[in-house]
Amino acid sequence: MFLRILKLFFVIVTMFALGAFTFLHGLTAWRAGQVTVRRKGAEPFVATVDGAFPLTFATEVWGFMIIGAALVLLGVAVIVSLLLATPAERRARLDSTGAAPHRASSDMDMSWKTALAIIGAVVALFFYLAFRVHAQ
Repeated sequence: MFLRILKLFFVIVTMFALGAFTFLHGLTAWRAGQVTVRRKGAEPFVATVDGAFPLTFATEVWGFMIIGAALVLLGVAVIVSLLLATPAERRARLDSTGAAPHRASSDMDMSWKTALAIIGAVVALFFYLAFRVHAQ
């Protein structure tokens, strides 16, 4: 039980740190009015808010800020859900985080809210990637 709590703690701390770093990177670029864009196989270039590549600037900055905020909010949601749960629910949640073997976990039903959230995240990722590719 202690190792599961410790694992959850490290996951939440990592989510907060990664989310805060990503959000602050986007915020710093937004306040500076420019961001250095590094694409695989191409030379890095500077996108500015009112100069060269304004759509690329907006996509990069808002992408970093939205992804960072989502990670931080996900960490907060996990903490709040654990704090608001009763001790029996909390213990059951911690026991279910890694206790089920892989074959048994594939037989579990997924709620429509979870499926909708996953589909929405994938669609949002593809929209983000489409804007990044077409803004080059």
